[in-house]
Amino acid sequence: MKNRQRKIIYIFIGIALLSIIAYLAFWMLTTPYDLFPDDLVQRANMQQAILKILNRRFFQVLAMLTSAALIASTALVFQTITNNRILTPSLIGFDSIFVLAQTVIVFFLTSRSVFYTNPYLNYLASAGVMILMTLILYAAVLRKQRNHIIFLLLIGLIISTLTRSIAQFLQTIMDPEEFQYLTINTEVSITNMNTSIIILVVPLMILIIALLFKNHHTYDVMSLGEQEAISLGVDYKHMMHKSLIYIAIAMSISTALIGPISFLGLIAVNISRELLKSYKHRELMILSSLIAIIFIVLGQTIVSEFDYRTTVPVFISMFGGLYMIYLILKENKI
Repeated sequence: MKNRQRKIIYIFIGIALLSIIAYLAFWMLTTPYDLFPDDLVQRANMQQAILKILNRRFFQVLAMLTSAALIASTALVFQTITNNRILTPSLIGFDSIFVLAQTVIVFFLTSRSVFYTNPYLNYLASAGVMILMTLILYAAVLRKQRNHIIFLLLIGLIISTLTRSIAQFLQTIMDPEEFQYLTINTEVSITNMNTSIIILVVPLMILIIALLFKNHHTYDVMSLGEQEAISLGVDYKHMMHKSLIYIAIAMSISTALIGPISFLGLIAVNISRELLKSYKHRELMILSSLIAIIFIVLGQTIVSEFDYRTTVPVFISMFGGLYMIYLILKENKI
């Protein structure tokens, strides 16, 4: 790693730490005193107050950090596989599949079903459906020797539109009370994530990040192109399929946990490419993860400032849409 790249990464580590501290400090300053014990307020024991805040927010911050790193890492690997800087795994339609899974559970089993009321079973059912549908899609499109990754994206967009239409149709004919319960559960975001399942999914998210990071040298070679990578000894097809399975699992569990954040990976990866000017995935994964963490944490702080009148994906989508237009124009040299 060059000195310039190391300095950039150190700077963003510092910014990420400051962002986390600012988020916790803002929450502490805006938390009503009646949430703390009376003796704690009377003693004005800042150390105990900080520990209490960390205890309350530890799992939420942990989910935010791991989700950001996972989204950034998978976006980087996906761009390497597709050899395209303006694509992200969210184009396959994980958010639509998640909404359809929840709608089907409520429509056929009602909101009193154990698969809806139990957070663990609900999460496993939603993530399981997303993973299953994605793997079926992979098997159908990538069954031949040729690389059909662009065709995969096209089919993914079609499936996304189809599942969204089916979900909307079922929602229009279901009981209004059931629809209200469904709306609450499908509007997953950082502010209303189910903290009871974090302990279940965070280890899996960390494992996927570690597996992707472990293969960073192979991804460096794959970024040269399919034929060049094969000539250098990489089993391109096997590595591509294995990476797509990792991406399917990663996007499914992160979408079911914190909701869809479509442009986060796109923004983080491309900014890291511009700053580092490097093809090495080790440095790109680290910096992309840090940038994604900063966006999520600072975005959540802004959302808190506006008293939760909007969500983090709104800010990221607004910035990401403009940035994507810029990338398209830049890539086409218009």
